[in-house]
Amino acid sequence: MIKGTVTVALFALLSGFMPGAALAHSHLKMSVPAAGAKVAAGPTEIRLQFNEVVEPQFSKVTVESKGKPVTSAPAASNPGDKTTLIVKFAQPLQAGSYKVNWQAVSADTHKVKGSFTFPVTPCSTQNNSRR
Repeated sequence: MIKGTVTVALFALLSGFMPGAALAHSHLKMSVPAAGAKVAAGPTEIRLQFNEVVEPQFSKVTVESKGKPVTSAPAASNPGDKTTLIVKFAQPLQAGSYKVNWQAVSADTHKVKGSFTFPVTPCSTQNNSRR
């Protein structure tokens, strides 16, 4: 009984010295396009940057428009920055509203998820010159 009590007390004491490690989870720092940003030209990729390294083989990013999935390559790490996931599209996204759903697993195996939207609204140019 005393051995169990000592073990619990020792664990509680040691975990008090590492609160950051016990509570740390990855979170989305930024995205390109940014959440809610109006995009004039249809992007050919989406980048999600997290505050720590994420594991692309256990992470997932889907994009949808009008409730239907948009075809994309699986999420991959940025070779120069393992905190960034990149999703590439075969064609630039057309005008419309898009929802990005993401689920990321960090190197410490914590899973986080979220979503955001952004519209693609191409600028129209008018030619007012006369010939």
